Amino acid sequence: MKTSLLCAVVGASLFAATAQAAVITPVNQDPANKGLNDPSPRAPEGGNPGKTVGEQRRLVYQFAADLWGSVLQSEVETRVGASFQDLECTATGGVLGSAGPTWVGGKDPTATEPGMLAHGALANAIEGKRLSAAATDITSRFNANLGGRNPNGTACMTGSGWYYGLDGKTPAGQINFLDVVMHEIGHGLGFSGFVGYTSGVLGERTGAFQYRGYSDVYTHNAFDNLTGKRFDDPSMTNAMRATSIRTRGAPAWDGANTKAQTALWLDPAIVLSIPDTTPAVASQFFGTASFGPAATPENFSGPLAIANDATGTDTADACEALPAGSLTGKIAFINRGTCAFEIKAFNAQTAGAVAAIIGNVASSGDPGTAPGMAEDASVEATIPTVSVNLADAQRITTALNAGTALTASLGKVAGQMAGADAAGRALLYAPAAVASGSSFSHFESVLIPDALMEPANSDNTDSARIVDLSLAIFADEGWVLNNGNARIGTCDTGVKLFKNPGLIAGANVQAQDRLCRVSANGNRSLYLRCMNDTAADLKAVGMVSSVEQAGIRSCAAKVITP
Repeated sequence: MKTSLLCAVVGASLFAATAQAAVITPVNQDPANKGLNDPSPRAPEGGNPGKTVGEQRRLVYQFAADLWGSVLQSEVETRVGASFQDLECTATGGVLGSAGPTWVGGKDPTATEPGMLAHGALANAIEGKRLSAAATDITSRFNANLGGRNPNGTACMTGSGWYYGLDGKTPAGQINFLDVVMHEIGHGLGFSGFVGYTSGVLGERTGAFQYRGYSDVYTHNAFDNLTGKRFDDPSMTNAMRATSIRTRGAPAWDGANTKAQTALWLDPAIVLSIPDTTPAVASQFFGTASFGPAATPENFSGPLAIANDATGTDTADACEALPAGSLTGKIAFINRGTCAFEIKAFNAQTAGAVAAIIGNVASSGDPGTAPGMAEDASVEATIPTVSVNLADAQRITTALNAGTALTASLGKVAGQMAGADAAGRALLYAPAAVASGSSFSHFESVLIPDALMEPANSDNTDSARIVDLSLAIFADEGWVLNNGNARIGTCDTGVKLFKNPGLIAGANVQAQDRLCRVSANGNRSLYLRCMNDTAADLKAVGMVSSVEQAGIRSCAAKVITP
């Protein structure tokens, strides 16, 4: 996923103000019969009662707006522009959505503090009044061609498509639209920094020259592990920030609320360890495969050996059959390139390998990254496979070619959390090749469990009920969170709107209340059935207790005319 910034900067004092529950209003920016107004018939799915594509899309967007609005406070309505557009897309991947603040509010620098910028919706909330005449506060766009054809006739993510259900049960190969909408609204609410990703210049991504050198509420919380300083520390140079943004493991989130919750959300780190290289390989930034079994500490351990197919200019690419038994009991080391990743793993397993490591090469477009590995329909690899970046690949091949016996394994590191630095700060995404819409303004891709605000869509997120560390990020930036209980009308259900880390059962109840009223269309029996199902679903996944389930049902029963 990518973020984009459309910015008209407005001055604001950014002093604290009282606030109330946020009202987030989708603004439909699509023309008739397109995007959010698509009249194509579609059967209701996953709790979404819409009967056309456009209606289902609008209901999902409103549901997302209600979820975020339930857990944030603001006295000012937040308007979110939404449309479907022709976003970058190929047959195998593409941009699902993009979003950012339509405008930002700023506080001028003083003799002791730098200027500070905030996303428009947050600036309004802090000030307690509308600061801009802009029609919207957030601009969001979504891929109009997913699973179909781009305007030029090329395929867009063949075999995929949007899933408009609200139950978190996304069919294989489909993309959960709610998760993407929640992700993109999240960028507009504050999960994005305005520092130049390539230049390191503060405020550059606002597009307003006069705000260069201004920090922002997101970048202010970013910590650089290379220098041991926050990004807007006076001693940090543009070059230092730029280096951090393209160094895996360097930028991390230093806000107190988020640091206090990382241990509540993240699992222990899984590290690829090859101790006898120089320097030793010990990294959680290894790539994973879409094929074969997931690599785990239980199935990934053994001696390393370089694959040799004795063919072509690169005999270690394993694109041709390997000698029978040449890798028996070994973890095969294979160079990237020439053929598909799964073909390489398949040839290694046929030669007896128990696992494989595929190393990046200098000729690739992203040598500093451990590549993700797609499946190939022509073969079926059944050994666990991981990948490493060029630097680690060179350490491995240098040692093996020098005759050093190497062993590789995956293991948990005591006290280390997956996707966090040694101090427990959640890491920010920092690929070696800057990705203009992804770098820095996302969590790292190695968080376990996956997080909503990672750069790529995940089948493992369920934003209807969980927004993980995102709420803590917003609190660190200055958003006031709603700590009360979910209400149906004026009735208190007893269900907390959220519990740390980002468990939003109460917000789900309130969003479902609106949706169930729409679905029931005045029929009280249908409304009660819908709300009772909501309560039962939340109980089934452990989000509410039996007492809280009863509270939801009791409050719903007090609704006379839905």
